Amino acid sequence: MYAPTQHEFSALLEIVGRLNQAESSRGSREDISTGLLDLMQADHLASYVWNREADAFGDCVALNIAGSHLRRYEEYFQYRDPISPGMRLRTQATPVSQVISQRQLERTEFFNDFLMAAGMHHGLDLHLFDGGRHVGDLRIWRGRGRPEFSTREVALLEMLKPHMITALRRQSELKQARTDMKCWRELWMNNPHPGFIIDGSGCEIDRNISAARLADQLGPEQSAALSALLRKLPQEESIESWNEFRIAVAKTGMLQGDLHLVQLVPGKPSPATPSAAQLSEHFGLTRREADVCALVLRGYTDKEIARALSIAFPTVRTHMTRSFSKFGVTNRSELIHRIAVAAH
Repeated sequence: MYAPTQHEFSALLEIVGRLNQAESSRGSREDISTGLLDLMQADHLASYVWNREADAFGDCVALNIAGSHLRRYEEYFQYRDPISPGMRLRTQATPVSQVISQRQLERTEFFNDFLMAAGMHHGLDLHLFDGGRHVGDLRIWRGRGRPEFSTREVALLEMLKPHMITALRRQSELKQARTDMKCWRELWMNNPHPGFIIDGSGCEIDRNISAARLADQLGPEQSAALSALLRKLPQEESIESWNEFRIAVAKTGMLQGDLHLVQLVPGKPSPATPSAAQLSEHFGLTRREADVCALVLRGYTDKEIARALSIAFPTVRTHMTRSFSKFGVTNRSELIHRIAVAAH
């Protein structure tokens, strides 16, 4: 097994550091290209990501290859590339000569009209996979008259491989999280029910379009009352109502830190509806069972209860099942009827 020199080890650490600083796949590959070319003692570098939907390579990063030459590859030569289809089946760094002999390569249009025109003669490729997903590749080349790549360069790329996959996976997850957040925010902003984002002390951070419309319709006293209610909500253990709205407070993974989502849903509960404390006292329910039943009486769905109480959906079902057993009923309608009868 190849043991890197002190200089090579320092260069590897520098490359890994740059990988972890970037926030995108493209940024990572751009940041390491110069250091990687020096470490490999090579002349040219290109890096692509396989796009399964387009059935083509894209998102190119390159060093010492003209942009016009890269465009020729993307538009024409990648479909006549005798190297990449075989390389993409491999998970280890591989010299091009192990996929196609130099003699065979030099007989191809790809070599004579593309590689040779760019000064590329000896190649070394590494295709990176996260599970079965292609997350990027490295195509490193030396010019004519330079030696072929050896076990040294293969070993150094293999040392970098797990760090590159980890960085590219993290960046892919960040990109997906940003996309999810953007979609979630668009849906939230256009939700027909007024919604607010508040911090742990109840200060308003943001509001959606429906909440802005509601605020425009409120007088000074109602606006002050709503602000006071929002400030109270993070410390409240039960769901409250305000004017004609019932209020759901939830935490969501889309919000970082100690932020809460407040939703105002039309449908104020009847004053006669028992509170969670009353249900617990009169019917022997646990605190959480009483919280769940109180929301059932107010018309909440299981998913809304989970969001309102910040508990998992299966946990809601568990509390519901135990409550059904204590009341001797089998469904929500029977539960509501049994509590209504008992209340009178």
